Amino acid sequence: MIKNCLKRKKGEGYVDVCVGVIVFVMVIVIAINIFSFITLRIEMDQIADELLEAATYSGCFGEDFSDRNDELKEEYYEYDVVCGADEFFNSTYRRVQLGHTMSVTVSVETTVKGLGVFEIPVTLTVTRSGLSQKYWK
Repeated sequence: MIKNCLKRKKGEGYVDVCVGVIVFVMVIVIAINIFSFITLRIEMDQIADELLEAATYSGCFGEDFSDRNDELKEEYYEYDVVCGADEFFNSTYRRVQLGHTMSVTVSVETTVKGLGVFEIPVTLTVTRSGLSQKYWK
């Protein structure tokens, strides 16, 4: 079919092939963006799981949580973290009593790449929650 389009002496075949190539390249760019977003989401899931594990094990969003967050930022990339709980045992030290819910939200701002001068900002967000494993007296 492409050979027939190229054999024609009119300009229609060449235009069809050029448009087809442009569409093919755009499909490849979209596929690469989707793959990069999936990869980024998997990394964010891992970051959120590790931060939540550090928080639930210590029962607070304190020094252990901050240290683990700093280690992960050095290992991966810059991201924003929002942490909270349904009920704090001590709001000054951000301690959470045994069995109460703790949550960690990780978000990253990125752009859709490969569209030339157009940049479409995208924010990916992952939220994880778990139960505190420490009893505070």
